[in-house]
Amino acid sequence: MAWKNVRPYLFITIGCFLYSIAVNAFFVNNRLAQGGVTGISLLLHYMFNTPVGLLIIVMNIPIFILGYLVLGRGFLILSAYGMLMTSILIDATSSWHVPPLHNVILAPIYGGIIAGAGIGLIFRVGGTTGGGDIIARVLQHKYRNIELGKFLFLIDFIIISLSSAIIGLEKAMLTIVAVFVSARVVDMLLSGQTKQRGAMIISSKSDDIAQSIQTRLIRGVTMLHSMGGYSKQEGNMLFVVVAVHELDKLRRIIKEVDERAFIVIFDAKEVLGEGFSIPSAVRKHLESQ
Repeated sequence: MAWKNVRPYLFITIGCFLYSIAVNAFFVNNRLAQGGVTGISLLLHYMFNTPVGLLIIVMNIPIFILGYLVLGRGFLILSAYGMLMTSILIDATSSWHVPPLHNVILAPIYGGIIAGAGIGLIFRVGGTTGGGDIIARVLQHKYRNIELGKFLFLIDFIIISLSSAIIGLEKAMLTIVAVFVSARVVDMLLSGQTKQRGAMIISSKSDDIAQSIQTRLIRGVTMLHSMGGYSKQEGNMLFVVVAVHELDKLRRIIKEVDERAFIVIFDAKEVLGEGFSIPSAVRKHLESQ
């Protein structure tokens, strides 16, 4: 039980540490920008030499207040921890620099790899670093027919575009390379490119597993009648669709109920319906409690 509670915070801490190394050793040292609140903080640092981590905290305060008022407190706890650890570690490692690279493309590539690894670890346990993620969720709350990823892209695009006036067009273009590489690494760490996964679960304790998924993941579960080809034993096979960052929690929920459960996880290329393309009022209510 203790490990289950500590594990998300450990992953987020390691992820924030990796992200801080990428920011200081590769982005700041080579005068590159970033998307989201970190990108704005870097631009202000270049202009006024202000601490990047401190700026991240200051700018996130109104964003978290807005997120709490609009979205509730459900996902804000891990996000707040991720934001604070990112800010603290960026300032703590601000003296960690890699000598300027003669090949300019190496900085966004290696910085993007390390940043992506850090963000991937954070996302894997359901956390975020705040900032742009929260703003995108607030916008999606108002404009429900537009995907979350489009808002995230729009926010990053605007910030990186504005950065060209401060760091120059070439550096802004290199920043786009870093953001692209980072996104690809995050996809790899989260086991693929799609944002949803389907899972088929066969267990003698299917009722208990279904109940745990519904109450702890707030995801609907479909029971399909099944029969073993060899044993001829009849039972229920469970089918559930979850977001990529919920996969780890799904596995743990199943194993806690039945360690011998048979699980098949596969890509869901497109998921339409309540809880995915259509916001779920029940899920929103339960997450805000």
